[in-house]
Amino acid sequence: MRLPTFLLPTDQALPRLRLLFAFPALLLVIGIVLVTLEINGSSSGAFYDEIHEGSDPSLISGHPQEVRSDEWNVGTVWTIAQLQQGLPERTATIPGGMDAALPYDLPTREWSVAFRPHLLGYVFLDVATGTAWRWWSMGFALMAAAYGFVLTILPRRPVVAVALSIAFFLSPFFQWWYQSSTLWPVTWALVVLTGIVWSVRSPSCWARWLWGALIAYLTAVMAMGIYLPFIVPVVLVVLFFGVGVVIERRRAGQPFADLAVRVLPVFVAGAVGAAVTALWLWGRRDTVAAFLGTVYPGERRTPTGDGGLLSFTRALGSSFSDSLKTIDGFLGLNSSEASTFVFVGVFLLPMVAWVVWKGRHDGTPVRWSLIALVAVMMVFAAYVLVPGWDTLAKLLLLDQTTAERVKIGEGLASFVIVVVLIGVLDDAPRAAGRRWAWIGTGLFVLVQLAIAGATLLVLGPDKLWGGAPFWPVIAALTAVSIFLFARRRVVIATSALLLVSLAGGLTVNPLYIGVLDLRETPASRAIVELDASRPGTWIGLGDQLAPATVIESGVEAYNGTQGAPSSVMWRQIDPSDSHEAQWNRIGGLRWAQAPGEPTVSNPAPDQILVTFDACSRFVQGHVDYVLSNESMTPGCLTRVSSFETPEAPLVIYRIVAP
Repeated sequence: MRLPTFLLPTDQALPRLRLLFAFPALLLVIGIVLVTLEINGSSSGAFYDEIHEGSDPSLISGHPQEVRSDEWNVGTVWTIAQLQQGLPERTATIPGGMDAALPYDLPTREWSVAFRPHLLGYVFLDVATGTAWRWWSMGFALMAAAYGFVLTILPRRPVVAVALSIAFFLSPFFQWWYQSSTLWPVTWALVVLTGIVWSVRSPSCWARWLWGALIAYLTAVMAMGIYLPFIVPVVLVVLFFGVGVVIERRRAGQPFADLAVRVLPVFVAGAVGAAVTALWLWGRRDTVAAFLGTVYPGERRTPTGDGGLLSFTRALGSSFSDSLKTIDGFLGLNSSEASTFVFVGVFLLPMVAWVVWKGRHDGTPVRWSLIALVAVMMVFAAYVLVPGWDTLAKLLLLDQTTAERVKIGEGLASFVIVVVLIGVLDDAPRAAGRRWAWIGTGLFVLVQLAIAGATLLVLGPDKLWGGAPFWPVIAALTAVSIFLFARRRVVIATSALLLVSLAGGLTVNPLYIGVLDLRETPASRAIVELDASRPGTWIGLGDQLAPATVIESGVEAYNGTQGAPSSVMWRQIDPSDSHEAQWNRIGGLRWAQAPGEPTVSNPAPDQILVTFDACSRFVQGHVDYVLSNESMTPGCLTRVSSFETPEAPLVIYRIVAP
């Protein structure tokens, strides 16, 4: 069947621009509607049951994911505090202040927010609309980048490009780790991969430099996320793929000098983006030094082979993603840590082997980009499973990531393998023999059966059938997808993969209107009014509601999840530095009642628990008010006001002398 003219690729096998921009334009329209309606996927409604009776009227569907506390109990709470304080560069909540942008990616009014586009909504819009902008801008950017890459490799398959980009976005890994530090690195990687292909194919110098400009901007966007465990794996995928493409072009007879000129915009873009990031970090060098000087994470290094077989098994267990929603985890980890991708590309490796062998046998060009992608996948697998090569891993910066974080690189490489392989098979004169399709499909089925059997034997039927009752259906659809991709039935294979992704990722996060803003509660309004009339320093004591209410109220408080520790605050709490090993870390600061001066402990590496006694020298000298929803030990406290909640009243106390 003859394709319409607008679907036909250019003479350089590149897509037409109108087609390249079509899906991103549609996403832009949908995004404007969602942002205008203030619809987002935030789990901020997790606080609703603690302050109201009945059902949450802002919840459209789903339910808040408590395991995503980094989003609703850290990011959203700090963001509202920033808005309450006027978006300063250093939050005034913690005594002595804390850098608002590093490492917690909070909105500010300084220049670097231009390179954190997901935060721009908070500068120009209210908190509800800004949160909707933050949510959809990151996710839609990922889908647009994925679509652009797929269409560049498969310019005759725009519908497949749309479906694959949506399926990739709905990967359980992205939905459970839905934050700027996961979405922007992969968006950057896909844009760079697309830019590399355009650079070596397009005769237009303007096109190459326009891709370079976009890459430069996204390099700074990604780098300002700072979180190396997610950045390093995707950078390695880009490097391996780029080397593979260059080798392909050289083997095809393209002169090295011409290749160097063509890919120059990509390298210049990387340098410009890195320079912008370096300038930003130089202005925060004291924060960076304090961050690196922490006990945890400090200069954390992960040895090779640290993940082991269990981590490798979790990564391949996409058929059991339902259990992440129903039993809060899978095979020993919480839902976010255990989330994974649908690794279709991994089980298409027999087809990749056939393509490489066939190329050598027929004398056709070897697909070095596929070989490079397989190589980087093997590096990732070795990092998870094989100990003893730490020196090489350090050179590759793999020691900066972990077995669970490296999945972001594995998922990206698997996705790219699928896309490139479709392009190779589309150009092949005939489909491969069925045996190659059956080998990959059979391996997938065996792996899923093995995981199911082990779960049944070790954890029991409740964990298997209670956690993921539809895993056989999901496994069957995935197996069909693998087999049909190998047999060049791309549309049906993509449809099956999209169904699997919808089942695993669509309902992870709720659909929510606006944000549950604790500033609208009577307790917060009383805090703001009292602090305005008699300014003081606060402590939120009790479960997560009391500290969050204090923080969102914008007052100075000894609460929050600290980045680089404030020397001012800890000199007040621990003047002798006897607990420095416990507080000199990145983590959440909580208080628990106990007699005497403050002592500090760590229930978890990223948790800092400090004891509170209203009559202690520390409290008497530095604390003025307490907000608590637990029974308080009598002495040195006087009740100011009380606010009823479904579980226990929130009570404001003033500190008084013994």
